[in-house]
Amino acid sequence: MAYYKNGDIIKVKVTAIKYYGAFIKTKDGKSGLIHISEIDNSFIIDINYYLKIGQIVEVKVLSVRNGKIDATLNFTKNGKKGFAKNIDNFKNIQLKYGFETIKNYLDIWEKNAKKEIKKTKNS
Repeated sequence: MAYYKNGDIIKVKVTAIKYYGAFIKTKDGKSGLIHISEIDNSFIIDINYYLKIGQIVEVKVLSVRNGKIDATLNFTKNGKKGFAKNIDNFKNIQLKYGFETIKNYLDIWEKNAKKEIKKTKNS
């Protein structure tokens, strides 16, 4: 199995998407997570707008802890902007930013978080 270190740029496959991030796997079977805060620098309503299960993406390794990779899509490579900066899928999405958005979505986020916690405890 390959050894990955902080700063490595590697190709990974997206294996699952949750509201808090995307799970990834390397070609040699090492798994990890791209946390939602490492997908883009803006507010993200749905990670599925950015990533799809089965998609192959280049990530930068932030750390490897307990055999799991923590990765980011927000990096520059050879002077090119990172993955999240090149996404063109949002031209038609109209969003209002600010505290009103948080107020409107907080209950939904809380319910989803409680469901995920409950699901995790039961598995």
